[in-house]
Amino acid sequence: MIEFLKHFNNILENRWIQLSGVLAIFFGLFADAMSDSIFYWISFIILVILIIIAVVEEYRISQKMLDTIYIPLVIKIDDNTDTKYVFDSLIQKIERNYQIENYKENVLKYLKINLEDFIFEYNGDLFDFDKLLSFSRIISYNINKLEKNIKKEVVFHIAYYRRPAIAFMFGVIFRTKGVVVYQNNDGGQTFEKVVEVNDRKYKERVEEFEKYEIKEQVSNKKELLLVINSASHNVDINAPSLKKYKDRVILTLKPKIIDNKKISGTIPYNEDWSLYAREIYTIIHNYRLKYQKIIIAHSMPEALAFLVGMGIENYWNIEITQYHKNDYKFIYNMQNVIFYF
Repeated sequence: MIEFLKHFNNILENRWIQLSGVLAIFFGLFADAMSDSIFYWISFIILVILIIIAVVEEYRISQKMLDTIYIPLVIKIDDNTDTKYVFDSLIQKIERNYQIENYKENVLKYLKINLEDFIFEYNGDLFDFDKLLSFSRIISYNINKLEKNIKKEVVFHIAYYRRPAIAFMFGVIFRTKGVVVYQNNDGGQTFEKVVEVNDRKYKERVEEFEKYEIKEQVSNKKELLLVINSASHNVDINAPSLKKYKDRVILTLKPKIIDNKKISGTIPYNEDWSLYAREIYTIIHNYRLKYQKIIIAHSMPEALAFLVGMGIENYWNIEITQYHKNDYKFIYNMQNVIFYF
């Protein structure tokens, strides 16, 4: 209640208070003309009711603002999809899922947070790591500043697109709970929720692999090539930069039977994608000490790469590659993804 009273000036801006002000002028003039005490009391009761409605409405909204804050976060890398469109779609999902009206306006009104500050676009060179890291540091700084200033539980609703290789990097920023991740639907400019992270189970290893088939060719040498096939097309392991690696682990999605049809190479949006991330994380964890370096070549959705990045963070010697001109080009090492200055 004390916190609510700090924002008492919001009540004065409430639509019902403003309506009562207009009606007070009208009722006052009309009552003087009528010279009827009953009409005075009727006018007074109506105005009091409007004031009560305003206070209750403001209190209800402020309680939602004082509880958990939902931040739509849009990160665009090398894509033509309009970020404002994606941002608005996330706002609509938040309002619908949490039954909140006018969320963007109310967050600005009560918390002085402009949600559009959390739209980030990168149009630079994908292979310029220093520039990519500077860009990611800006995102990390704004997130840390927000969490420090509002001192409330924050849940980030993240729509990232379009380069999975860079998603590993951004996943490191969110090495905690309070994340809802969306995947771009290739059929249009829509984003589907694929995972909601409420705990650290996404980092727990699995005993049995249900989502991936595993092919291992290992001999405990210095470098291991980890191939992740999680899309409609697979990694070309005979590409010039990959064929030199003799030690390999290849993860390929197990086919699914949907409507009596065998479907390969796709992950349904209605599944919990953290289960896929856990299996990938388990493989990386199992080999991280057996090899000096792990090289990741991938064909996978952005949201899945983001989740894997959350799991592996920046502790291990893992190189990330990007498909480029019929080959897989090195972009960065996860150990170099450092956000403090």
